[in-house]
Formats: sequence, structure tokens, C-alpha cells
Amino acid sequence: MSTKVIKSNKEKTREMTILAMFIAIIAILGLVPSGLGSSSLGFIKIAPNIEATIIHIPVLIGAALLGRKMGLYLGIAFGTVSMIAAFIYASPMFIYPWVSILPRIIFGFIIYDVVQFFLKVIKNKYIALFTSFFLLTIIHSLLVLSLLWTSFTMVFGYSSLTLAFIPYLTSLVLWGVPLSALVEAILAGAIGGTIFLRLLLQLNKKDDSIEMSE
Repeated sequence: MSTKVIKSNKEKTREMTILAMFIAIIAILGLVPSGLGSSSLGFIKIAPNIEATIIHIPVLIGAALLGRKMGLYLGIAFGTVSMIAAFIYASPMFIYPWVSILPRIIFGFIIYDVVQFFLKVIKNKYIALFTSFFLLTIIHSLLVLSLLWTSFTMVFGYSSLTLAFIPYLTSLVLWGVPLSALVEAILAGAIGGTIFLRLLLQLNKKDDSIEMSE
């Protein structure tokens, strides 16, 4: 049973500052053009027609540091930026809020608890963070892809979700989505875990007993 922690004004100010920092990073990664084509800085090209996103990594780190409430805010920010970017970079399947925002809200909300679970069951903190960030990225991909099926149906003019199902799965394979999702998960685990531990050190938090806001 968790106890309610009363935060000082200094702690609240620091928490809000960190939250604002992560939201700014999400916005930059999601909206600023990369200069390498019709995409933003948050996309890494891994093949001629395949890109892996790293925009979700600040959400993972921020939610793991700040707790589920702030994770929810970061998820909303992520989803909102994603929907705005869909209009800027002409990505019609992501202009619908239930595709771009809803899965990111769920994603942001569950991060803290998943990370805490793996930190308790795996002694090595980096491995625990890599595992949790990897798994959370896969969950994020599955959430988005499940709802993307609906926008695919509308954008390509199918009369029902059933008729669009096989073409949708085929297009995911042709677009290299399984490979990009795997690369995204590996990057999230490796990069996110490293940055998370560095931030803990900088914020003077005890590395042997990670207790964060809920």
C-alpha cells in the first residue's frame, strides 16, 4: 500500500520544469523538419523506405521519472504533436485523434507501473530499464497499429474493416513496419535506459532505491 507523499514547492517546481523540458523535446522531435525528406527530427531512416521513430523515448523517460500522472500529460503531448505533425507532413492516417492521441494517452499512463515492476523483479537496473522500455515500445506500436487499421480503411476507401484487414496487414509488411517497430524498441531500451540512469544521477536520486511520484 503506497503512502501519500507531500511535496515541497521546490520539488513541485522542479517536477514541472522537467515536465516542460520533456514536452519541448517531444515537440521538437515531432515538428521540426529533419531536412532529409518529408519527416521530422524524430524519425531515423533505417532503409530507403523505412523509418524508426524516437519521439516516444522522451515520454518513456519522463513518465518513468515523474510518475503516472505526468506520464499521462506526456502521452497527451505526444499524441497532440503526432496529430499536428500529420497535417504538416501530409500523413492522413494519423489525422484522427483516436489514432494519434488515444493510444499515446494509454501508453503514457502505463509507463510508470511497468518500469517499477521490472525494477523490482530484475536486480540489474539497466537491464530492467531496457526490458521495460523495449516492452513498452512494442505495446505502443501494437496500440497504434490496431487503431491505424480504422484510418487505413477510411483513407483507402474500404467499405468495412473486414475488407481492409488483409490489405492493411500486407501494407504493414511492405512498408517494413515489423522491422521498424523492432528497431524502435531496441533504440528505446538502449538510449532510454542510459539517459534515465544519467538523469537520476544528475537529479541526486538514490540509484539503489528508486521512489518516484505516482
